[in-house]
Formats: sequence, C-alpha cells, structure tokens
Amino acid sequence: MLETFTVERFSPFVGDTFQVFYNDTSAVELTLSSAAELGSESAREWSKSSGRAPFTLLFIGSPQFLLAQGIYRLEHPTLGQVEMFMVPLGPNEQGMQYEIIFT
Repeated sequence: MLETFTVERFSPFVGDTFQVFYNDTSAVELTLSSAAELGSESAREWSKSSGRAPFTLLFIGSPQFLLAQGIYRLEHPTLGQVEMFMVPLGPNEQGMQYEIIFT
C-alpha cells in the first residue's frame, strides 16, 4: 500500500484531520498541514521515472501532547489506515510539528 502513496495522493487532504494511534486504543488528532516533493527538480523527475518522487508530509498537533519518534497507525476516512514512521520536529506558532518522509 505504501508504494501507491505519492504527494499527489496526499495533496487533496491538506487541512484534513488524521487519527494517530499511539497505542491500541488511544489516538490523538493531527492535521495535515503540507504535502510537498523533496529534492531538486531533476532529482524529482528521475525519481518519478523510476517509481515516485520523494516527498514529505507535515502534520500539526496540540502543543500540550508530544508523540515520540516512531511508527504510528494513521487513520483517515478516505485514505484508510496505514502505519508510518513519524518524527517530531518541535513546536511552531500553530502547535507541535511532525514529519513523515517518503523516499
């Protein structure tokens, strides 16, 4: 399933809320704030021809709750469930930031 994920697949869901499960039954809501390709234009074109271009997803959550770096189950009404490796980046003016990178 992860191999079908592209920046184009996530872009329509920027602004949507995702449920992120940090144990079997407890979840926190994170908002997808950005979906963007990574690297130079020539690197992205090469990557697209050999599969998919690398991209990053940025999420914003409550500043009162911190998820540690790790693998989490994310759920979205349209995208379904998937487990992904997520890294906290730290707070900004909107809340706590998290990143998922696809290479």
